[in-house]
Amino acid sequence: MADSVPVKAQVNQISSTVTAVSAVSFPARADAAGVGVMALSVVPADTTVADTPDLLAAPKTIIVSGTASRSNERSVLPGCSGVATTTTASNGQLPDSSLCTLWDSDHRLRADAAVALAKLNIAYKQEFGTDICLTDSYRTLAEQYSVKARKPTLAATPGTSEHGWGLAADLGCGVETGTSNAKFQWLADNAGAYGWENPDWAKVGGGGPYEPWHWEYTAGE
Repeated sequence: MADSVPVKAQVNQISSTVTAVSAVSFPARADAAGVGVMALSVVPADTTVADTPDLLAAPKTIIVSGTASRSNERSVLPGCSGVATTTTASNGQLPDSSLCTLWDSDHRLRADAAVALAKLNIAYKQEFGTDICLTDSYRTLAEQYSVKARKPTLAATPGTSEHGWGLAADLGCGVETGTSNAKFQWLADNAGAYGWENPDWAKVGGGGPYEPWHWEYTAGE
């Protein structure tokens, strides 16, 4: 069955090595009371900072106070480099070395997508006091066939899903209800600065099934 699975276009393969960059100083704010995470202000895409890397997933550390020293550097996602390693792996068959485990240990994404989502999660947690709820993330090829069998009208053809590239996550805790939900609306307003979005096809009248829960790391495609 797997022999007939199409390979994603070259532009979407993990085919380039990201050059390591030094840590960037991010403006700090006071801790958000009761959420257990330092309050951070991640530089958005439209902010002009000389040392800001092109990819929002880099660098792998951020500064959580006004003094730029190694003692106050914190990993955005512990154990994850934020670098999409060079590989020619097929959809749903990514090597473990290219994936990073998220704050919910049941879910993984490609390293650059994972770090970008972790940054978004920091801002989300400051706003709502809880982590982004994850219901799905990277899917192996076997998992894609399983989902397609259970949800034939919603799941992509196995071997073509953005989940199979580690570049998509399904979100819950109200986000799945769409525009009437405050969490969905906040993500719609802010996720783009971190490279994530609810794609046009998944919106009302977008040409595909309505999936407000489905978000993709378009900066990594």
